Amino acid sequence: MSLATEILFFFGGILAGVINTLAGNGSALTVSLLLFGGMDGATANASNRIGVIAQTVTGIFSIKKTSRRNYLFLKGKNLILPTFLGSLSGGILGSQISPNVMEWSLAIVMTAMLFTLFWGEKRWIGSSESVRGLSPFKSALYFFMIGFYGGYVQMGIGVLMLSVLVLADKWSLRDANVIKLLMAAILAIPAGVIYIFNDLIIWRPSLILAFGSILGAWFGARYIIRIPKAQRYVRWLLIFVVSAGALQAIYKAVL
Repeated sequence: MSLATEILFFFGGILAGVINTLAGNGSALTVSLLLFGGMDGATANASNRIGVIAQTVTGIFSIKKTSRRNYLFLKGKNLILPTFLGSLSGGILGSQISPNVMEWSLAIVMTAMLFTLFWGEKRWIGSSESVRGLSPFKSALYFFMIGFYGGYVQMGIGVLMLSVLVLADKWSLRDANVIKLLMAAILAIPAGVIYIFNDLIIWRPSLILAFGSILGAWFGARYIIRIPKAQRYVRWLLIFVVSAGALQAIYKAVL
């Protein structure tokens, strides 16, 4: 890997961290970079997990310790096991399929993400309700399925979690983000271990992306999030990046 590519990965990681802070879907950028860097779909999907683990674990430790945070973590504990098991199952599947199948999977997911980006920003407004909208069984089932999807393909996982927590389970967006961060870490770790165990990760670009992502997440939360219309610019950047990544995945799949 050339020095220019390493520099591109580092700054791409920073940008992905900023994107995750503002809008989510930063994995669309990092997976696209890994594909353009010459990796096949399976290796790119696996190598992306190191940055995801680094970001989510850093995010948990960066949350200010309050009684509300402790309450939300306590409420989220019932989702830990189904999320973990789903991620483990999805990771096992993702580690065993061929690169060609994974490239088609990435192309399909990226194309689907384009439709959500063109729908525009959705604002979810409201306070957390005292009575949950989902039964414990339904919550566990949803998060097992989310965990399975995230173990297989990471992209868009934050949006799926927030959709369930806010729209179905009646949490406020602010509270849901705290629970989502915990579940994202629970999801990232078992799948990451599976991909490491199967020797699918190329470490040098993965660590460069991870370091950049941590810096980007910190910088985004501290500064970029205050810029007016920042999310609009990020949305159009994602449309460009996801379009290019989908075309690259399709190109690799048909060769």
